[in-house]
Amino acid sequence: MLGSNFYRGDASAMRRQQAAVDAVAALRGVEPINLQWTDEVDARKEREMETLAVLRHDSRTVTGLPLRRKPIMTEIFDALARAASERGCRYFAFYNADIVVTQAAIDTIADGGRQSYGFSRMDFDGETGRDLGLTPNGIDLFAFDAAWWRAERHRFRDYILGEWFYDPVFASLMLRYGDGLILNRRGEIRHEAHGHQPPSGPAAEYNGYLAALDSPYFSMWAGYRARLDELRARDAGEDDERSLQREAFARPITIGAAAYHAGRCARAFVRYRATTRERLNAVTRGAATAE
Repeated sequence: MLGSNFYRGDASAMRRQQAAVDAVAALRGVEPINLQWTDEVDARKEREMETLAVLRHDSRTVTGLPLRRKPIMTEIFDALARAASERGCRYFAFYNADIVVTQAAIDTIADGGRQSYGFSRMDFDGETGRDLGLTPNGIDLFAFDAAWWRAERHRFRDYILGEWFYDPVFASLMLRYGDGLILNRRGEIRHEAHGHQPPSGPAAEYNGYLAALDSPYFSMWAGYRARLDELRARDAGEDDERSLQREAFARPITIGAAAYHAGRCARAFVRYRATTRERLNAVTRGAATAE
């Protein structure tokens, strides 16, 4: 069960999304799904992809602010897990809407037998098709055994899609609480490089708040990435990198670290509530002025 959330964008974004749709439509061994909201549907051609209009929550419902509408990652994963189970699929996977998924990624999932997978993308030049390099700082395709997701789902917070932080935290969780695998050497998924603005504003602040609550896992990811760079600087092999994955996400959380983290969570909660209150007041003042 291979799903994404397609959306209306400018001509360039729509072209990249169509390339992603075309790639998925050509894959073997997948059921492609376009996840949409119950009250707002951007449907794709039926011959290319089935549309499931099941999403009920978004960036507005979790923040309480009038933002651009974006999906919630846990709701996406819940919907795909449910659909996978109903149709007899062991795995479900989610990819960002402009990611070109290759058959190699699907075969790796189907043949590997792991509980979860995370793939980093290979950027390429849109005009020439030339590879520009891997981006191991992020994960653009997650795949989960549906039964594992249901068992461990309580560990995952309601991050907003399209903002920073969620993918390093989710990758850390899947390796700490299962036999997950990060694939960031061969570029099994591809992405046309394009300009973009770094996330900012209320949705980014919300994800940042959740990342503060998940800071032990974010720190595990940061430590893993630093050590991965060291391994690659000395041309270490794939076995060394697999060993690093097992080690980096298994370190114990001490009582002292847990106490410090509790204080950090309290501070993050107070700061985020204050910031959100200011934004809500600004919205209220703007509405009153408009009247």
